[in-house]
Amino acid sequence: MVASSVAQAFAAEVRALRHQALQGMGRADYWHLRAIEASGHGFFAAGLAACYWGWLLPAALAMAVALMVRWLLMHHICHGGYDRLAGIPRRYHSSRYAMGWRRHLDWNDWILPEAWKHEHNLLHHGFTGEEADPDLVERNLDWLAAARWPRALKLLVLALFACTWKFSYYAARTLSCQKGQQVLDFGNFWDLRGRTQRRLWFGLFMPYVLCSFVLPAVLLEALSSGFGQQYLACRSLAEALHNLHTFVLIVPNHAGADLHRFETVPVAERGGAAFFVRQVLGSANYRTGSEWLDFSQMYLNYQIEHHLMPQLSLLAYRRVQPLVQAACLRHGLPYVQESVGRRFVKMVQIAIGSRQMIRSGG
Repeated sequence: MVASSVAQAFAAEVRALRHQALQGMGRADYWHLRAIEASGHGFFAAGLAACYWGWLLPAALAMAVALMVRWLLMHHICHGGYDRLAGIPRRYHSSRYAMGWRRHLDWNDWILPEAWKHEHNLLHHGFTGEEADPDLVERNLDWLAAARWPRALKLLVLALFACTWKFSYYAARTLSCQKGQQVLDFGNFWDLRGRTQRRLWFGLFMPYVLCSFVLPAVLLEALSSGFGQQYLACRSLAEALHNLHTFVLIVPNHAGADLHRFETVPVAERGGAAFFVRQVLGSANYRTGSEWLDFSQMYLNYQIEHHLMPQLSLLAYRRVQPLVQAACLRHGLPYVQESVGRRFVKMVQIAIGSRQMIRSGG
């Protein structure tokens, strides 16, 4: 338990740092975002060229990076990271980006943007590490942890899940969190009699497969014999690589035997001092500080800062990170920061049941 006086002092400092960080954002933050967006287009074009020449693995890797860039942009823009910048196109505001018909331009994916925005921005960020958190790894994978299977089989199941998780888990999970939708799980995922399942398969999966796989393959095959077939192979491999990459980055941020799982939380504290403390106790950073590290980790290496101040731009997280770390140490809060590899191992230990998270009431 963290003393109330410590929590109050820490929260006050975080609020001051957030104000400072927001005030420090400007045009450089916007052009940095546009450069990352352009890199995504460049990687996809390079992937297509490599695919044409038959370099299938480089093509798939380049396309996987392009897919990662799309989610990176979606994540930070839809948190409102650029809403406060004056004079930038409205399409980079959280109310516009990937919303409605713009979904097909900005983030055509297995996942419905509006559903993900509600599940992630509101529920996950509002209830981090609690039972109401839809992304609580230890609870969501308790079936795997409890299974009486050999360790090798558990690891194999987890690996297969990691390569398909946007399709096999996250799209259904986010859609289930929308009002009026049926909760989808492994038991009813394929049951097309349900309205939510039909929306998932025919409203999300079918358009994504047609627009991202089938139609481009047909067009490219018409341009050059064999090109469409090579594209289909590269794009399918890129999808698996993208799923694996994002799974390795996203899932370990809030899972490990050194992070807290909160069992009770008074609603009155939501957004108060204890709320800020929980974001630190329930989150972990990866290595930070350089453009390569930040880009390759989708800027999710600033997870503690992101949960304390979700409305910042990408560059603002890099600027505020040492200040937040110093504030945590000054107030006696653990600031967990390790390589993504170490964090992934700790997440796997939770997933297969060899370790447990810290149980905490606050």
